[in-house]
Amino acid sequence: MADLSFLKNIPLTELHTHLGFSVSPTMLWELAHEQGLKLPTKDYWEFEKLITIYDQKDYEEYLQLYDLTEKIQSSPEALFTAIQVAISGAYRKNNITKLELRFNPILRARGGERDLDHIIVFTLQGMERAMLKYPVKAGVILMMDRRFTEHENAAIVKKAIKYKYRGVVGVDLAGPIKRTENSQGFKPKQIAHLIKQAKEAGLGVTVHTGEATNVAEMWEVIEELKPNRIGHGIACVEDEKLMKHLTTKYIVLETCPTSNLHTKLVKNFDEMRHMYSTLKQHNVPFTINTDGPEMQRISLRGEFEKLLDNQILTVEDILKANKIATEASFIRYTGR
Repeated sequence: MADLSFLKNIPLTELHTHLGFSVSPTMLWELAHEQGLKLPTKDYWEFEKLITIYDQKDYEEYLQLYDLTEKIQSSPEALFTAIQVAISGAYRKNNITKLELRFNPILRARGGERDLDHIIVFTLQGMERAMLKYPVKAGVILMMDRRFTEHENAAIVKKAIKYKYRGVVGVDLAGPIKRTENSQGFKPKQIAHLIKQAKEAGLGVTVHTGEATNVAEMWEVIEELKPNRIGHGIACVEDEKLMKHLTTKYIVLETCPTSNLHTKLVKNFDEMRHMYSTLKQHNVPFTINTDGPEMQRISLRGEFEKLLDNQILTVEDILKANKIATEASFIRYTGR
């Protein structure tokens, strides 16, 4: 196993982790029962297998895991606890001192029964509580969704702008590609005006693309939305012109190695080795992230160890990726 002693005094940064998968199964079990939620099983160990990945899954099947964790985190009180636990654990386990957590408040509103302001404010209060306990700078990214109507996505951006001085540092776009008619027909230009509003308000912009979508959509995202960063973005290795554009415009990739293996979007370590080698060859700025440490059963340090053990990245590569992450963080956008 790789020697990680070089990280001993290095503060780490993680940019791409979903709140839904940053809380342990044990805590989610407790939160569910505290709210009186009916779970799919009364057996804890079966529950644990429902919300963690042990075997590879197709991308759309993988995203369905979020449905349960979002349901459990669908009260202001649950989010207050969840984000505290996520931030505290990130510092204690990995020495992460700068952390961005993303979530979609509408998907935690129980079909409109919960007030979005309560959901967001309690989350931010939980984040503030965690930052009182540990020397961590944290920020929240609110997520739009490919399944949503224009009105729903506009509501996300409106709330992000409203709470930018409380700890919301950016906006994102994610969601299934095939699940609904809206997601199947989604085009980046549909949210271009919303992205413009977020940028004008001083928020950072990141977009999930080039993960389960192709190079063509990555180009659309870059041209229509001009994001600061891209979630995953691994499809770019198929297009030299696109990689050159990412480098020239300094659009940072938030890569998630273990997650991409779990969703079969990267077949094996050989393909991953080629992918990162190509990114390095073209000087594409990239960071390393877990996507969701508890669900992936990995940590940021674990990601580094895996990349070193399989000779995918070097110590120098990892230190550079961490430096890029620290400098590309949206937390600086709002002075947090």
